[in-house]
Amino acid sequence: MPAFPAQPPMALVVSTIYGPMIVNRHDINQTNALIKTGRAYDAEQIEMLALLLGFCPPDPVVVDAGANIGTFPLRLAAAAGPRGRVLAFEPQRVLAYMLAGSVVLNGLTNVTCEVMALGDRDGTIEVPQFDYDAPLNFGSIEFGGPQREPLDQQPRNDPAWREFVPLVRLDRFALPRLDLFKIDVEGMEEAVLDGARETIARHRPILFVEHMKSDEAELLRRLGNWGYEIFRVRENFLALPPLICQQVSVTGFKIDPPPAP
Repeated sequence: MPAFPAQPPMALVVSTIYGPMIVNRHDINQTNALIKTGRAYDAEQIEMLALLLGFCPPDPVVVDAGANIGTFPLRLAAAAGPRGRVLAFEPQRVLAYMLAGSVVLNGLTNVTCEVMALGDRDGTIEVPQFDYDAPLNFGSIEFGGPQREPLDQQPRNDPAWREFVPLVRLDRFALPRLDLFKIDVEGMEEAVLDGARETIARHRPILFVEHMKSDEAELLRRLGNWGYEIFRVRENFLALPPLICQQVSVTGFKIDPPPAP
């Protein structure tokens, strides 16, 4: 008889409100929420952004920097409609492949998945070495320096397993349109914004930027100088351009103004 594997494969398909999703059974954060509730742990934020897309012109374009396994891209692709577009950037190859598999499972032809990191320069960046077959919050892995947030694993430093992925500025893509730019990159938020200055100035997208591991005051200063109205949504700043701010009411969500920079 064939021998059973020592442990089941890391990947499994779960039913969610976003459609079937490929997840890592060892993820202690997003997978845990999806299996138990069918929703992402940040489902309220996802629904808020889906609602805000309704105040953009038809067929909106979304960029997700730090897409993880795809809860934001899958939901926002549905909100954008078949003629809209979602560009999902995830530098962890294993997570990006899971995202791409979920996109295929759901028949979404309006999502593009890129195994790369966004930043303030064009080049490459090293992928931290963690074990995807052991428990971890994989969405908290930090690129571009030492891991500051304590995790359930220590990163390895094995020369045989060194891996690099492209690091690119969003401006390099010269997007003809951008309506929503979500940035959750574990401390590289300022670099991503720096690499997208021209795109942001040209298209004035809605910005949803995590500030948990970045300099809050610097992010507030930057977004304010760019003429955005800024709100706090848990560990994120929601920055609305004036035209959107005039059209939309966000009182149905718990959104508070951030402290003065």
